[in-house]
Amino acid sequence: MVVDYTRKLETPVLELRLGFLLLPDFTLLALTGFIEALRIAGDEFDLSRNLYCRWDIMAPDSRQIRSSCGLTVLPTARLQPPENFDYIVVVGGKLQSHERTDPAITDYLRDAAGGTVPMIGACTGSFMLARTGALQGRRACVHQFHTAEFQAEFPDIMVESDRLFTIDGPRLTCPGGASAFDLAIHLIQRHCGRERALKTVSLLLFDEARASNHPQARTALDLSAPVRDPFVRRALLLMQQNLGSPVTIQSIAETLGTNMRKLTRAFHAQLDMSPAHTYRQIRLERALWLIGHTGKSMSEIAYECGFSDASHFSRMFKEVFDTSPSDVRAQLRAQATGPRAVAGSFMSELSPA
Repeated sequence: MVVDYTRKLETPVLELRLGFLLLPDFTLLALTGFIEALRIAGDEFDLSRNLYCRWDIMAPDSRQIRSSCGLTVLPTARLQPPENFDYIVVVGGKLQSHERTDPAITDYLRDAAGGTVPMIGACTGSFMLARTGALQGRRACVHQFHTAEFQAEFPDIMVESDRLFTIDGPRLTCPGGASAFDLAIHLIQRHCGRERALKTVSLLLFDEARASNHPQARTALDLSAPVRDPFVRRALLLMQQNLGSPVTIQSIAETLGTNMRKLTRAFHAQLDMSPAHTYRQIRLERALWLIGHTGKSMSEIAYECGFSDASHFSRMFKEVFDTSPSDVRAQLRAQATGPRAVAGSFMSELSPA
């Protein structure tokens, strides 16, 4: 018997429609996380197309849009009325590139903010939503590294950087990266049903769909106070990007075009710590997060966070947190509900000694 697989695909029912707006130097993963989830949700018999879910990448003209990694994307449609979609998704990337945003996109977002169609800010797309008035009186989920910048520019908007995404009425925000996939799964389940959401998770080889309040992985110090010095902010980014193989403070200073003395003075003024102390703290806080949220061995964690061995890591950890890594994990395991559920409450009590 020959099965006609195409018969089921003749009259698809569209259940989720998204219109994407890409800002200059947008983050590719934030876009593809959404689109791959939508594609898989509508896939039948490996015949992928806009089935059950439809999306368009809108732009004022037909020019290519460059991502932060250099790959370009062609728009699929000109700017359409927001009412054509269930959601308008703004995908950002490099903050410094926002100033090159086409005014037509800014005007479009201002108009959409006054309408009824829900709006999504992915990665630094939340900044653009805030600038166009779409987040007035709302909460916004922002990447930890951009929290201080967001608070400084929008002091009246409540920032959340301890979760994967935030839904506040018709405004949805996520910090980008893999969290875009998690938000997309949430929308698929809401509009297309649990079965298609679970199928998407399974086919993309994820263990599970993470909830909105799942914590963002700790990648840096809690910079609750704005760090305005550009050398300090760029140095912190370099430290984040070199956790497993730490670079010297001298090389960081040289990369930034300054010297050790000036960089050290700037760190003390902004963070009341030396660059070396700050770097160690970033690595240890990352290790603390891994202890509470993964099952990795202490040796694996030590290696991942740039320590020579587990013994060296344990000594540094105890010096800062006044307890050993193994004691932290033992206390977490002593809780009947397990580390993933209790890590937040217990680990929040740990502070540098």
